Amino acid sequence: MRLYKRMRTDSAIYWQRTGVADGGMPAFLPPVIIKCRWDHQQKNVEISETVETVSVSGTVFPDRVLEVGSFLLHGDEAVLEMLSESEKANPMLVQGALKIKTQKVTSKWRVRQSQWKPNDQSDDIFIEVTV
Repeated sequence: MRLYKRMRTDSAIYWQRTGVADGGMPAFLPPVIIKCRWDHQQKNVEISETVETVSVSGTVFPDRVLEVGSFLLHGDEAVLEMLSESEKANPMLVQGALKIKTQKVTSKWRVRQSQWKPNDQSDDIFIEVTV
């Protein structure tokens, strides 16, 4: 088993952006659960005179090529079931959903030509996403 596959112990809810809907708002496909690894970092956030430690992430290593401008939410099927129908349709309404800012796809250094399907990671590439 590849090391990258063994590293993916987390899951995320992924809303793929498909374009612009009526009214100029972004349109998204229904959410799906993907396997990934989050680089967790912690920071202190002050909320109404109390300090709360929040776990946030800036880097995700997904199991597939993602669309820049789409959204990710750390969670699994249980989190997805707790979302309302409007939140499932529009991830911008979900608190904690992060927009994908950049994506870096790196192929193995000995591979001359990398080919992969849009929704699946080849054995010859490594994907890093910044949210």
